[in-house]
Formats: sequence, C-alpha cells, structure tokens
Amino acid sequence: MDPISQANPVLEALRRQLAENIERLRRSGKLAAGTRSGAAAARSPGAAEDLEAALRRKLSGIDRRSSAGLSAATRVFVETVLVGEFGSGLLTDPGFGQLAAELSESLREEAEVREPLERMLAEL
Repeated sequence: MDPISQANPVLEALRRQLAENIERLRRSGKLAAGTRSGAAAARSPGAAEDLEAALRRKLSGIDRRSSAGLSAATRVFVETVLVGEFGSGLLTDPGFGQLAAELSESLREEAEVREPLERMLAEL
C-alpha cells in the first residue's frame, strides 16, 4: 500500500479534529474568520500526488525514528494538509501555529490514528 493511501484514515481524523477546533479558535479570536477552503482541489486525483511530493520534500530532513522526530513530522504533515485544504494564506494567520500544534497533539494522542500516521510517515 502506498503511503498516501494510508493517509486517508489519518486525513479523515485530521478533518474531524479540525472541525472540532476551528470554530472554537475563531470564537476566541485566535483564527481569522473567512479562511477559504481548497478542499475540492486537495481531494482531486492530482492533489494526492502533489501532497505526497510536498510531504516527501518537507519530511526529508526529519529523523522519524525518535519520538521528537515523529512529533515534528506530524506537525509538518498537519501543516501541509491544512495549507492544501485551505490555501497558503493560512500560513499568515496568527492562529495557524496554535491550530497546527493542537491538531498535531490530538492526532498523536489517539492510538487508532497515531499508529497509521506513524506507518505512513515512516514510508515517506
């Protein structure tokens, strides 16, 4: 199984976590309202290849054999997927760092998500 097809359950968990967190951050004023979604483009057939290429490039310098490395790789994964879903304008949002950190931590805390995520990250 290729690494990106393993990402589908992880992406669904990320979307679930995102849905749970984004409105809370917007209500608290930590995330700007009106961030536009690029979800349709990110889910197109060519988008998975683009996502995989971006992940491979960004993960190439991270040693994923340690806990700290896996945490860093998870953060890179979350950031890359969010930018793919919502556009690069998200990078300038003052709440983006906190959102990415919270989502990364949430994914690493759930064993049913963490295990496939770590397998996928190891294969990229």
